[in-house]
Amino acid sequence: MGHDAPPRWDRRMQQRLTRGEAAALGELYDRFASLVHSLAYRVLDDEDTADRITREVFGYIWEHPGTYDPKQGSLRSWVAGLTRHHAVQRLRQTEAASARDCGDEAPEPAEIEQRIREASTAARADYIVTSMPAPLRAALELAYFQRRDYRQTAADLGVTEDEARRRLRLGLQLLSTAHNHQALPPTHRTTYTSSTVRATPAAPRAPQSSHAPRVPRAPHTHHTGPGSSAPPGPGHGRTR
Repeated sequence: MGHDAPPRWDRRMQQRLTRGEAAALGELYDRFASLVHSLAYRVLDDEDTADRITREVFGYIWEHPGTYDPKQGSLRSWVAGLTRHHAVQRLRQTEAASARDCGDEAPEPAEIEQRIREASTAARADYIVTSMPAPLRAALELAYFQRRDYRQTAADLGVTEDEARRRLRLGLQLLSTAHNHQALPPTHRTTYTSSTVRATPAAPRAPQSSHAPRVPRAPHTHHTGPGSSAPPGPGHGRTR
């Protein structure tokens, strides 16, 4: 997709993170913090929680750089998927706590899961739109946000009507894949009831830290990330 870094950069970044280079974490943060924060916010609709998810994601990357496999796709795509996973897990926790507090007035479990799926799909769609090649994104924005028909879209873009239709068709095909990515399953299968919320172990997953990893702050004078998020605060290296 349009914003992916070259594969060589992805591999080199993973190697540097594996060696424990804090400066690499800073570079990664400067490149992807806005993406992580915006996806987390799209799922959670809360600025402070999106900030926390941003720190968690970069903390996880610092602790587990080897979980990224360049053969499976770009680093950007992996970071986006990781963000969506963390955000959906946090949304499930929030919804479970809300259901417990509501007692008999709690929404049905199916309704809660539907909200989670919708939030996850919306975040995935946002990622697809911002990542698709600029010509396709421009065509979609004109047609669906500015309500141009394909003739007006062609005129605005300075392309033929056939080309405008082709770009719209390809853009919609990419966007439709957002509905094919279900919300990632929780680490624990959560049962929502009117009086209690139970968690039963799910199938084994890749090992994760049970605490927020300590991540050295990379030496840079500013960052482009949103809000108050920054590379998770100074620490003493990875947990081995």
